[in-house]
Amino acid sequence: MNKFSFETGNLRALRNLPFYVLGAIAAALVPRTPRIWVFGCGVGPGEGALPLLRRARERLDGVRLVWLATTQDELAEARSLGLDTVPKLSARGLWLTLRARVIVVTHGVGDVNRYGVRGGFVVQLWHGIPLKRLHLDSAVALRAPILPALIGRPLMRLLYRAAGRQLQLFPVSSERIVSRIVSGFGIPRDRIAVTGDPRDDVLHTVDRDTARSTLTALVGELPPTVVLHAPTWRDGEEDPSVPGADMWSEIHSWLERNDAVLLVRTHPLAHGDYSGGSSHRVRMLDSTLLRDVNTVLPGIDAVVTDYSSIAFDFALTGGPTVFLAPDVAGYTATRGFYEPYRTFSGGRHVASWTHVLQQLDEALPPDSAARAHSAWLRSEYFEWPDGSATDRVLDEILCRTGQARTGVAAPSQARPAIVGLQTDGATLSVEIDNAPASARLVGARAAVAGEIDGGSLTFALLVSRWGSPPLALPSGDYRLSIDGSSRVTLAAAPLDETRELFRMRAAAVDGGLVVRIGAPLRDGQRASRPGAQQLLDYLRPRRREKAVWFESFYGLAASDNPLGIDRALARTHPEVRRYWSVVDGSVAVPDGAIRVIEGSAQWWQARAEARVLVANDWLRWAYRPRRGQHVLQTWHGTMLKALGLDRPDMSLRRRFAITRQGWRWSALLAQNYYSERIFRTSYAYRGPIWETGYPRNDVLADAGRAPVVRDAVGVRADARVVLYAPTWRDDRDEIVDYLDLVKFADELPSDHVLLVRGHSRTLSFGQDLHAERLIDVTGYPDIADLMLIADVLVTDYSSVMFDFAATNKPMVFFTPDLAHYEDVLRGFYFDLIAEAPGAVAATRAELLEAIRDADTSAEKYAARRALWHEKFAPHDDGRAGERVVARMVEAGWLG
Repeated sequence: MNKFSFETGNLRALRNLPFYVLGAIAAALVPRTPRIWVFGCGVGPGEGALPLLRRARERLDGVRLVWLATTQDELAEARSLGLDTVPKLSARGLWLTLRARVIVVTHGVGDVNRYGVRGGFVVQLWHGIPLKRLHLDSAVALRAPILPALIGRPLMRLLYRAAGRQLQLFPVSSERIVSRIVSGFGIPRDRIAVTGDPRDDVLHTVDRDTARSTLTALVGELPPTVVLHAPTWRDGEEDPSVPGADMWSEIHSWLERNDAVLLVRTHPLAHGDYSGGSSHRVRMLDSTLLRDVNTVLPGIDAVVTDYSSIAFDFALTGGPTVFLAPDVAGYTATRGFYEPYRTFSGGRHVASWTHVLQQLDEALPPDSAARAHSAWLRSEYFEWPDGSATDRVLDEILCRTGQARTGVAAPSQARPAIVGLQTDGATLSVEIDNAPASARLVGARAAVAGEIDGGSLTFALLVSRWGSPPLALPSGDYRLSIDGSSRVTLAAAPLDETRELFRMRAAAVDGGLVVRIGAPLRDGQRASRPGAQQLLDYLRPRRREKAVWFESFYGLAASDNPLGIDRALARTHPEVRRYWSVVDGSVAVPDGAIRVIEGSAQWWQARAEARVLVANDWLRWAYRPRRGQHVLQTWHGTMLKALGLDRPDMSLRRRFAITRQGWRWSALLAQNYYSERIFRTSYAYRGPIWETGYPRNDVLADAGRAPVVRDAVGVRADARVVLYAPTWRDDRDEIVDYLDLVKFADELPSDHVLLVRGHSRTLSFGQDLHAERLIDVTGYPDIADLMLIADVLVTDYSSVMFDFAATNKPMVFFTPDLAHYEDVLRGFYFDLIAEAPGAVAATRAELLEAIRDADTSAEKYAARRALWHEKFAPHDDGRAGERVVARMVEAGWLG
């Protein structure tokens, strides 16, 4: 099996530098001729190079078209296809590359003789629409194993840029990916042409019956339903989606039940053994059987993939794709994507084959959401869906090499044109050349529907969320969608305006209009990494202001224990000024408090001059202890899972950072004595710990607030509320997906409503879920409100289990990954299963049963709940905030 990785490829490039120099000298001496074109492909005769060669042979006279082969097998295959073929690493292969005017490759200049390409007209036909970050955009691609990173990465950047400068033409399928090619390859925009990809023409010219006949000849007779699994490669790492023995049994049962076959096509460079599933229902379709999978995609009923560009290609057939991504967080961190993976997958990606099979059941019908997502991919990423890309690429080559007068015209699909942009601070007005039926600004956690008046579109930039007064949209990119498509032409000048609550920049991005909403900061203002002058100004001696500076979850919300303390302080000491540190103008702050945007001059001043800082998480590195200033660390939950220094995976650097945090605290808040003991070890903290109970739970004693919260969330008064609040996972960014929550909500009793609450660490990732009787409350500011209206709590290992004890309402623990979480990810301080004050479910069926029986089984766990409350929430009586403020006054912190 091929063991190629970026490291091995880069090592080879460094080792061969002298040959590149000699090749450049030879290229300067040997004249090129338009009568020779050479072609090559990293996987053998195929991809876009083969159809382009064939079309050139039909249209060009007197031009020698040569296929340069890497191996003897490829040489034989190319000759069997009737191609003029020469070994690329031979003297003849070098000579032909040096002489060729046009050089066509699909994976890189190594597809031909890499030492002879300088000075040629290099056409780079890429082998798929890039989702994964490429070359200059990927730290993985820049690894140089024999050199330290400080030297190796800059050197590899130079080599990649040098290679990019040799590319004269890069055809792509859509404007949406142009910026990816510019940044990944370091080539000018004018060398990129939106022509469509020759490799995709076959998807328009081959029908289902022909494709099925080809498949039958390769793998034998096929049942009515054919599913293709096509995982990508992982730079030398093992494929984590290979099923285990039990899972293969489940897959085979599904295939039998649906009279289907699963074809497995591993990447030529991948490492994953799928032989455990081999049967008449599971068959291999690797590249040794079929070079170009696009030729048979019209005969496939559904595709299962992870990060492969095959999803884009398959979208041209209209077929559904199921996205299996068990390692999405790790892959995002190491390789990275050009757009959120959730956008690519339509928010439907799963982590297990069990969920894949469930999604296949839903995806195969003609009106499925999966097919609708394929239609969206086709609309966004293919501007020439007509099967004539090969001719357009050939026309562009001939034009750019002076052999024809005109290249490719504009795509035949007309785009709406934006002719005017303006804002009054509360709305964005967009003037468009034709009146659309619908218009939306679509972001990750919010979307705004436009008001349409002919060709005038108006979008609200200040919106009310969860009953708050109108505030800015959450920071992020909002792409304009007109009648379901984001392809527009911007004929108006871009906008860049800063208002009180936001900064808005509207500009053309990747063939569409993107409205970027951010904090109202000037260029250069950042909170976590201040400039030298900003830091010096912060460190200078300052007066102490009778004020308290609050921050919760790094400014993402005004919530948690800091909010509980704020409420008590406002009641008992209204003369104390209250500042709230927030990331942007979308965060609501308590009445009477002052919003300070993280990174603004006012934020730095308030943090430097306030007598007390109250935070529930780490103070970032720019914080410095100041004379006469006190820090109250409230933390954000009693701990089940190992914390800080108690975790076994702490590096020396991380251990120092954790210990240093403890040095900054004047006092630490604890919900109970159990937490106090753990804080002593987990943060090596020797300062005062105030065991007062948690102010964030004071609201649980305010029954009169429940109707207000229900109204803000959108829950009817007679609904039974199930709050699902799992914790985050160290190995993923988004909320766990052990349940298909949309479908699960539908399976609950008809009077139930499911509230889905992701952890604060998942807030910046993913998108809200939408379904009947399901409300995604991940963005709701304070989880205590949600606990107040919940009739049943479902959680896994979250500290919410300790807070909810104050309600004496039933809890259910859903722990499908208990062993992995306890043994691999974090570890526990005690045996949850032995002490859990509610039913424990490991499967979907068990969870449904436990929720249905929550009230009837409550009596069974009454004794455990009482012990749980006594141990973990003995002080959560609605007055914890007052006790904390009293301690602050007693200690003299407020002056």
